[in-house]
Amino acid sequence: MEPITILSDGCRSIAYDEMIPRLRQWIVEETCEREHEGIMKEQGGWEKSRYCIVDYKDASCAISAANAIRAFMPKIPLLVITDFQSLIRKRHLQQISGSGEVKLSLWHPGQLDQWLSEIQRWLQTSPQDNKKTIPSTMSIRS
Repeated sequence: MEPITILSDGCRSIAYDEMIPRLRQWIVEETCEREHEGIMKEQGGWEKSRYCIVDYKDASCAISAANAIRAFMPKIPLLVITDFQSLIRKRHLQQISGSGEVKLSLWHPGQLDQWLSEIQRWLQTSPQDNKKTIPSTMSIRS
């Protein structure tokens, strides 16, 4: 199974099939390392996913899809896609269950490379359950 799950209604016509190899390249090494350490051996199928992109034009469908995957994987980081015509806003993200990170990303059809760079940064900085993860907030005492 892919290390990234994409839930989409296809309305934005984003070419995920072309993007998957690039996304996989960015995260496959870390996924293999986690499997080697035995962290993911007990999981099977889509539960091996490490990230999820939710791409639904309708806000209620996006929230339902996000909550459906979070019901099984409450900590999976979610990237929710929106655009200038979509009604998905930050307030909708508050309705998503689970304890994992949720990020809203603006899709603009003419800027695929810039958008992919944003996704790459998200994949690299998204918290995961492994030894290399740095907490998003740290207490520093002098």
